[in-house]
Amino acid sequence: MSQQTEAGKASEANAPTKGIVQLIGESLAPAVRTLANMETLAQLPRLFQEGFGPVRRLFIQSHNMREILRRLREGEQITFVTSFPRSGNTWMRFLLSDVFQQNHGVETATDLKIQPDGIIADFYCDWIARHSQEIATPGTLVKTHDNYDILRRRFVGSDLKEAKGPFNPASAFQTCKHLYLFRPPEDSLVSLFHLTSDPWRLYLRRKCVNHDGAGMGIDAFCLETLQGWISHASGYLAAAEEGIPIWFISYDQLRQDTPGILSEILHWLGVPHTAATVNRAAANMAFNNLQAFEAKNLGTHTPLFRRGRDGSGRMELKPETLQQIRERAGDLLERFMKRVERQRGRNQEPPPATFDGKPAKSQPV
Repeated sequence: MSQQTEAGKASEANAPTKGIVQLIGESLAPAVRTLANMETLAQLPRLFQEGFGPVRRLFIQSHNMREILRRLREGEQITFVTSFPRSGNTWMRFLLSDVFQQNHGVETATDLKIQPDGIIADFYCDWIARHSQEIATPGTLVKTHDNYDILRRRFVGSDLKEAKGPFNPASAFQTCKHLYLFRPPEDSLVSLFHLTSDPWRLYLRRKCVNHDGAGMGIDAFCLETLQGWISHASGYLAAAEEGIPIWFISYDQLRQDTPGILSEILHWLGVPHTAATVNRAAANMAFNNLQAFEAKNLGTHTPLFRRGRDGSGRMELKPETLQQIRERAGDLLERFMKRVERQRGRNQEPPPATFDGKPAKSQPV
């Protein structure tokens, strides 16, 4: 009997290792195909310079693509929490994770029992299949900074070998929902400049702006990177006009009225909540609290939660730089705000589908 017990304990101890090995094994073939792509081969010098980090992210992304397709085939709702970098995406994950844990009966604080990475996986860094199964969410939520066309192309032409019966990944992708956070471009770009000037986050600069920005001052960097913001914004606006379910969120409005905007988001997702729930989440995730929480382990790195207010572009950029940005991107920002106003009128209606608040069924790792 004791031998059986010891064997059982050994099996349990080895379970996480087996799970990781299985995840890597399942990701190997798609990762090799991606590595053989000409666009990826062009990045090989970067892989050698940055070490294993990009390779690990390649495996994770390949696995996550496969996992998303599997869940779509099984009829699960996929929601992408997306934005151009430095537009409130990380903050949104903290807010939503707080609400989900409150709904599970957890007494939350800024230091959550389960951190957002374990509930809303980062597509580039976190294994979706290993996210927490004990906290109920409305389907699977995934963080991404992809342009809409890049995200869509991940699905077009994809296959799922173990799928039985007809399955069209491109059509399934049309059912995905998107929470899209936006911010005035000058504020996002200034924040991105400061974050990616940290050598620890060099990969983020290269991924987001396709250059390392070496030697660039803040004005030159923002003007060079502006087209990336424009492409990102116009792609999601065009998708919304085609009928893709996208909920647009103004970062500045979320900052000014966190409980009110969070309630609108939860209503659209079909997530049960009360005024007390959203007020507690808003208080826990107030920017000064998040800054203090992050500072404990930040060391010499640039903080993710840097300022948490509007006007960075106005304060740090030359007037002529700010004018160029507003001339090129002002129309898109205005279209975002019009979308938000139209949403507000529609959001008085009951959501099309509600979330029952029960934890998702355990999925195989």
